[in-house]
Amino acid sequence: MMNLFISLSETDKRALIILVILLVVFLILIALIGVAVRKTMIYQSKRADTMMHDATITHVVDTPKAFLNLGRRKNNRLLYRQSIPAFLLALLATIILIIGNLVNGRWGDNIFAVTGELFFAYDFDSAIVHVFGVPLIGNWPAVIHSPEFHIENLYVYMETLFYVAAIIVEAVACQAYIARWQMLHSRARTVFSKSLDGYNASDDIKVKRDKPLPPSD
Repeated sequence: MMNLFISLSETDKRALIILVILLVVFLILIALIGVAVRKTMIYQSKRADTMMHDATITHVVDTPKAFLNLGRRKNNRLLYRQSIPAFLLALLATIILIIGNLVNGRWGDNIFAVTGELFFAYDFDSAIVHVFGVPLIGNWPAVIHSPEFHIENLYVYMETLFYVAAIIVEAVACQAYIARWQMLHSRARTVFSKSLDGYNASDDIKVKRDKPLPPSD
C-alpha cells in the first residue's frame, strides 16, 4: 500500500489526502449530530415519565390501553405547544416576505439563492482529478463568488433565516415527540406487567384459609 501511495503523482496524493480530511470532518459532524440526537432522546424520554407519573401511581390509569390513551393525548398537546415557536417564526418570515415583495415587486426571487450571496461559492469542477478512474477533489476549488451584502436584500436574508430556524425548531419538536412516544409504549408494557421471578409456590404466603387471595385479573 505504501509503495502504491509513493508511486502516485503529487496531484493524486493531494487528492487522497483531501479525501481523507473530508471523510474525517464528515464523520466528526455525524458523531456530533448523533450525540445531540441521543441527548434529546434521553431527555424527552424522561419527560414522558414525568407526564405519566402522577396518573400512574394514583391508579388513574390502570391498564396499558388507558395508559397509552392518556399518554397519547398528553404527548399530542406537548407537541402542539412545542410547535408554536416554529409556527410563529414561519409566520413572521411570511409576513416579511409579503411586505418586502409588495414594496419591491420581486415575487419570483428564489430566497435561498439570494441568501447564498452571503457565502462563498466554489467551482468544484475545476478541482476534480481522477485517481484510478475515480473522480476526487485534487485541489482547493476556485472561488467563483465571494460573500456580498446588499442592503436591498436585507428582508430576504431575514425571512430565509426565520424559515430555516422554523424548520430546525419543528424538527427538534418532532424528534422529541417520537422519543416520548417510544418511551410511552415501553412503559405501557412494563409498568403493568406481572412477574413470577423469585416466587416459589411452596413458600408460606401467610394467607388464612378462610380468607384466600382473590383471583388475579
